[in-house]
Amino acid sequence: MITMSASRRWLILIATSIVSFMATLDASIVNIALPYIARELKVPMSTIELVTSVYMIAICVLLIFWGKLSDSVGRIWLFQLGTILFALGSLFCGLSMTLPWLLTARLIQATGAAMTMATNFGIITAIFPMNQHGRALGVNSALLQLGNIAGPGIGGGVLAVLSWHWIFLINVPVALVAFLIGVLVFPRQRPSLAGAHMDWPGYGSYSVIILGFFITVFWAQTAGLSWVTLLPGMLAFVALVAFVQIERYASDPLIPFAIFKNPGFTIGILTAMIVYMLGYFNSVIMPFYLEETLGLSALTAGFCMMAIPAANVISAPIGGNLGDHFGAERVSFFALFLWCMPMGLFAAATPNWPLGWIVFGLAWSGLANGAFQNNPMMMDNVAPKFQGLAGSMAALGRNLGMTIGVALVTSLLYLNMSTQAGRYIHDYPHGHPQWFIYGMHRSYDFALLLLLLAVLLLGWLNLHRLHERKQSLS
Repeated sequence: MITMSASRRWLILIATSIVSFMATLDASIVNIALPYIARELKVPMSTIELVTSVYMIAICVLLIFWGKLSDSVGRIWLFQLGTILFALGSLFCGLSMTLPWLLTARLIQATGAAMTMATNFGIITAIFPMNQHGRALGVNSALLQLGNIAGPGIGGGVLAVLSWHWIFLINVPVALVAFLIGVLVFPRQRPSLAGAHMDWPGYGSYSVIILGFFITVFWAQTAGLSWVTLLPGMLAFVALVAFVQIERYASDPLIPFAIFKNPGFTIGILTAMIVYMLGYFNSVIMPFYLEETLGLSALTAGFCMMAIPAANVISAPIGGNLGDHFGAERVSFFALFLWCMPMGLFAAATPNWPLGWIVFGLAWSGLANGAFQNNPMMMDNVAPKFQGLAGSMAALGRNLGMTIGVALVTSLLYLNMSTQAGRYIHDYPHGHPQWFIYGMHRSYDFALLLLLLAVLLLGWLNLHRLHERKQSLS
């Protein structure tokens, strides 16, 4: 741990958390602006989706690269460089007049975002004592979650008074403030380029895995499943087999498989992916239920959905504090166990349920999600020399979980509605709310099964830790 005053530690946490919030916000805030961008740049909606997908794919491809590199060359200067690149990319996005210019700027922005995402957890765990990791990472996680969820609301507010360019330009002063705070409070660190090493064969095969996975998911969502859309996924599988073989024999592998021998780290990643997948069940299904089935206005539905981030921001630091006292693995188990209740509640919803029950369920979901302490589980279960890699893998698990979650919930919802209707359904079935309710029930049934799997994994982990403690005392 780096020795410094408590006030300086919290200023560093503020700087890293601000950038974390902006980087995740930019993955979701753009979606609401896509129709405006498409209209002004005169490109079809099917093409403008690249503005979102390029950002997500680039981040996932680069995360492990920067995480691995940061363990060799230093995390703080890489985080600061990433903050500047993110600000520059945001500025170029806001000044874009053509789609190629905008996509190039998004790549610059994603490069900076990946640098900060890969290093922020490692910086936080290095400057805070072990008994404060949960609280500190909880604050950072709360802002990460808020960035994911609050994007459409903030974006809508910006677009109500300004052009779409300001969706990106608002990042610039915020990122510069975070950078200046970092200049004042970060410990001085010179880049140690002499120790830099990269497993290029491993990184190349990893990149093919990520690209193939994302391309298959995006193509399948727009064009349906076919041999053409599945081909990138097949290439990704071949690359996965090659990656495993390369990493087994590499002298300094991109991802040392030994870190997965610690069940706390492995289960932390798996349950984090499940939790981020499940978060999108509410994000996708609930707006349709509130607006189309219950007949609420978009404004009222938006206020109802804000129950999730509001509760999340409250519970994340509290959950972190509890994790510091009782253990992150134990707190995570109870958090996900309690999340089963609103999942079961939504799986039984009717077309005329009282709104209070729905808001209660959404708020309960936010409380349970925020209290889930996967980040301390992962970061505290790897050696300090792998903290950058662990932080980048945590961010990768988060992004993969979100991507899989969107594809999974839309597929489940429309497949079950189509089964009930006896024909293909690709939109809300106006005049037949019972078809939507059926699809909603089956989707939440599946979500509940996934959540129970995560609870079982954490239950086993807690029993395993109890057995380890008993053995150490005997």
